[in-house]
Amino acid sequence: MLRLFVDANTLISALAFDGNEAQLFAYARLGVGELITIEHVREEVRDTLREPRLGLSPRDRGDALALLARYVIVLDDPSPEEMVRGRGRVRDPKDIPVLLGFEQSGCDHLVTGDRDLRGLVPKAISTKRALALLRRTLE
Repeated sequence: MLRLFVDANTLISALAFDGNEAQLFAYARLGVGELITIEHVREEVRDTLREPRLGLSPRDRGDALALLARYVIVLDDPSPEEMVRGRGRVRDPKDIPVLLGFEQSGCDHLVTGDRDLRGLVPKAISTKRALALLRRTLE
């Protein structure tokens, strides 16, 4: 089974909009792949789903969070000591927990829309690439 570490931008798109990212949950429902993240990312997703710019009703937010709880495995965040050691590895300090969480997770790939992370992490891929890999497992 393909294990995918999913960044906040991908999860937010999957939960708030129709599109490629939403299809990741379809594969998770089928048991073809596992979606994995860390607590830090889950909190970022929760906070972002509350933003008025997304136009989600309270019911829509609740449905999105239920989907997140059901189909995304949430691991512990990297320790504060690990976060300090991770400084300087990425351009944006907000990416440190994602990078370290992915590395600690043992996942096959990091699925992210962040081009900096995709350029830095050899196993970082776009959602489109993740979907192609998931489809391949069904063949």
